[in-house]
Amino acid sequence: MNAEHDKPTFKDRLPWIIAAVAVVALAANLLWDRKGGDGGDDKTIAQLTERLDALEADDGGGAGRRGLPPGMSPGSNRGSGDPAGMLGAMREQKTPQQIEAERERQLRELEAQFARDAADPATGPKTENTLVETISGETMAGTGLKPNDVDIACKKNSCRIVGTFDKMGDAQDWSLFYITAAGGNVLSQTRMVFVPKPNGATEVRIYSARAK
Repeated sequence: MNAEHDKPTFKDRLPWIIAAVAVVALAANLLWDRKGGDGGDDKTIAQLTERLDALEADDGGGAGRRGLPPGMSPGSNRGSGDPAGMLGAMREQKTPQQIEAERERQLRELEAQFARDAADPATGPKTENTLVETISGETMAGTGLKPNDVDIACKKNSCRIVGTFDKMGDAQDWSLFYITAAGGNVLSQTRMVFVPKPNGATEVRIYSARAK
């Protein structure tokens, strides 16, 4: 067998490169939210940090089922000046009841903001189609992850993407890939809420401003 054929191609690495970029983008958005006084969802921050650590440790830093290729681990550039490196410092210990109350509060606020946004029959459907196509596009297909019960709605200034996964980790991994695969020319200032369902599944609700 030709050894050259065993080497990962750029096409194989592309989803993982996107994930590394998504980590920094999401961390920056979370920091921006907290600076604005909202406080963010500490449980989400902690869980995302754990997912990043798990991906980094997968196969000793090599490429696993959804691990990054060597040299592209999400935590490899963490430091005092990097947004991803600040996630650990942002975590706070809370009781399960406090975490659930915070999640419900955040959901109410994000849903209320989305409900107040005006409808956009002119360009909203086009943006929705772009986001739908991103889910089934080549880049996202390479992750091996696909949400169930997808619902995408876009208004004048914002979009809401909802999907369900059997596992919390899959929901978190997919969300990191998706917000960057969609592109900064479509979505910005993304907020995510991960909602455990009674059947053990996890619903991810992504709220994003539409890029101008």
